[in-house]
Amino acid sequence: MTKESDFLDRWAGEKAAHEAWGCLVSTVVQQKLEPLIAPVPVNYFLRVAVSPRVKDDLKLVEKAFYRNKNYGDPYADITDKIGTRFVVLLGSDIRKIEQALTAIPGWTLSKDRDYEEEQKKNPLKFDYAAVHFIVRPTDDTEFEGIPIPADTPCEVQIKTLLQHAYSELTHDTIYKPQIAATHDMQRNAAKAMALLEATNDYFEKVSTDVNAILAAVRRMTADLSAIYCDVIGFEPKPTVLEGMLLGAYETVAGDDHIAALRQFIDDNPFVTDRIKAHVADRNPIFSQPSVLLAYYAVHRSVRRAISAWPLTPREMEPLLNDLGESVN
Repeated sequence: MTKESDFLDRWAGEKAAHEAWGCLVSTVVQQKLEPLIAPVPVNYFLRVAVSPRVKDDLKLVEKAFYRNKNYGDPYADITDKIGTRFVVLLGSDIRKIEQALTAIPGWTLSKDRDYEEEQKKNPLKFDYAAVHFIVRPTDDTEFEGIPIPADTPCEVQIKTLLQHAYSELTHDTIYKPQIAATHDMQRNAAKAMALLEATNDYFEKVSTDVNAILAAVRRMTADLSAIYCDVIGFEPKPTVLEGMLLGAYETVAGDDHIAALRQFIDDNPFVTDRIKAHVADRNPIFSQPSVLLAYYAVHRSVRRAISAWPLTPREMEPLLNDLGESVN
């Protein structure tokens, strides 16, 4: 029996455990990420679906025995037999994944690659960029009934969408031995990475500018959510409708919008009962914290409130009827 066949026999017996570990890592990291990015959904923050991938048998043998890697123990030394990746939009988002990953108890981590550290050491070199961790369980565990031995490795790659595009393009050309990379290929790849780094810098600047503009809007939504929760009795569920209502009525209550809305609700307590009834009917408009502003706007001026309403007249009719008014 050859070394290769022994290697594959062992791998056949342990592949299921590695797959289970990759799935467990993918699931738990996403769960830990949720509170760090709220209210942004995880499936929006991550730009590519998280799907652990097991290394192909032949590629595994090739890496172990035919690439002059000089492994002391090929099976133990190859730590990417199972891998998963988290792809985000911005370089600054990578740290949120790291924060989630490093906060999980019962796992040991080793950082195998950090592109920012590599750039500091080689500032004139433009090359593959990503953050890589090797993650292992400290104790035996299981996932969906499949036992996972302690110390089973999983490679976790964290990269931006631009870095992901670059790695997909160059994976089998520049960094793998399937073909010999020419000078022009290497030069063009370096130029592409330099452009991607510059693009990420511009993306970061745009994101900073947008967040600065949205800061006041987010504060107002937070204020309205607190009032909504207090007077309605449960948490609002902001969606894209919240932005539309807030954009239409954010100035109607003036600078002291908290006091104005609380006074309006104190004077018109039936409004809270009507909102609860609409929520029970599963009308999403009434789960938005800014629906309070819409009621207040109608109270102030029906004509102006109707003119500013961002949705269809039919969708405004229930709100108007609550206050004894109508679109007509």
